[in-house]
Amino acid sequence: MIEEKAASYLANQAKRNAEAIKLFMIGRVNDIRLISSIWNISKINFNDHIGQIANDQHRPYVDFFIMTQSGQLVLSTGEGKIDSKILEMSACDTLSWQGINMSKLFNITKNDNYIPVLMLSKPLSSGTATKDRYFLYCLVDFTAISVLLRDNNMEATGEVYLVNNEGLFLSASRFGAKTLETKISLKKQLPEGNLAAYQAIDYRGKSVLQARQHVDPFGWIVMADQDMVEILDSIKTLEKKAFFYALITGGLVLVLAFFISTSIANMVKEKYQREKQMEFQAIQKEKLAAMGLLTSGLAHELNTPLANALLYTQIALEEMEEQPFDKESISQHLLTVIDEIKHGSSVIKNLLYFSRHTQSDLQTVNCNNLLTKLMEITIPHCDAKNIHVEMTLMPDIPDVLADPSTLQSIVTNLVANAIESMPDGGILTLSTRYIPVLKLVKIEVTDSGIGICREDMSNIFNPFYSTKKPGEGTGLGLFISYEMARKLGGDLKVVSSTRDDASKPGTNFTLELPTGD
Repeated sequence: MIEEKAASYLANQAKRNAEAIKLFMIGRVNDIRLISSIWNISKINFNDHIGQIANDQHRPYVDFFIMTQSGQLVLSTGEGKIDSKILEMSACDTLSWQGINMSKLFNITKNDNYIPVLMLSKPLSSGTATKDRYFLYCLVDFTAISVLLRDNNMEATGEVYLVNNEGLFLSASRFGAKTLETKISLKKQLPEGNLAAYQAIDYRGKSVLQARQHVDPFGWIVMADQDMVEILDSIKTLEKKAFFYALITGGLVLVLAFFISTSIANMVKEKYQREKQMEFQAIQKEKLAAMGLLTSGLAHELNTPLANALLYTQIALEEMEEQPFDKESISQHLLTVIDEIKHGSSVIKNLLYFSRHTQSDLQTVNCNNLLTKLMEITIPHCDAKNIHVEMTLMPDIPDVLADPSTLQSIVTNLVANAIESMPDGGILTLSTRYIPVLKLVKIEVTDSGIGICREDMSNIFNPFYSTKKPGEGTGLGLFISYEMARKLGGDLKVVSSTRDDASKPGTNFTLELPTGD
């Protein structure tokens, strides 16, 4: 019974680490594909992109380099010199996995130290002649696997390590085995009975309980060992302690469970309510700030119909004092007054529609209708600032599933930011489109303003980050808009360029929302 528990534990360790190694390799394949796609799209700033990936502390790379089929070095993120061992391995037969070629593990010298590396390669699209064909290579520092395998919750004599089908160590072990030097004898015939682990003699000559897990398709094997003596002693001790503590704590748990669970539930409930209230207040603050900008042009929009209504009322009164008065003319004046009052009322209704303080459940919302109502109160302000508004709304677009008040806040804030970015006038474009495959509706707000510089692009959705002058912004507008979009099940994306990196600067925000299907 004790041995079965230990065997199950070791088998789980081997399986878990084998999965971790495969995920590690998937990450490396994705990285080399990403670099390849950057090369294929555009070679401008390619060195910067590949350098960022190579220098990322979370990515275990020694070097990236690009070489022609004839062996000419085109680019390297390292010291610019290619070890002869690397050239030798590039010409050897390799394993192909998911379209990426992989060499066998080998050592290279760096700073007078041997580093085990795995070389991945992928052809790049460049030219049609064979001699012009480029290949992207990356050297993966395989000591990262040793670090990964050492980070396990094992006992004093337990360890996890990686070997190939021949028993050669591919990772450094806990007790001194060296990568690509130490070799063990693998059991060809495993014990019968489908046991999770089996007894064996390890590379130190110790009697251990051993489990293995293949990492396909690389021909690697994860081994998990632990000394038999320690296994028996530790499990027996653990059982005694567990029984003793169970007797002591069992009664306390039964007595205190109700009171503790009640207290925790109340604390969680109060915290949740406080956070929801603070979030709602922050949303309303940003919403009102955006509305303050958009409604600054309402004075002119309301003054005109009111002044016209007053003028035609006075004319009608004057004509009524004349005898005989023209009844048809007076009626026409009064109809004009009614039209002007209706126009003013429409402006007020749209303003109330976008400033309503509500927290409602999700429901279907038509994005075209929402943008149309928004622009009815925004266009006068844009006209005053010499901003031309263009709207391209996809007809018969399906409704989205959203909280109307939240969606209004997001769009209002994006439009307000676009107007602020064009102090000298420009073009504001609003569009909608439907992506049937993804069941997404996209709302795009584009301006021809000053754009967002590269240094700010990675921070614009962070809280309290603002490019405005002190006192002119809270730095919460885009952060709250992004968080609200995510809560609606969608996303908020941005693409921008300035005069320094494009002939036509401007910013495009894309709000993606799921449909109500």
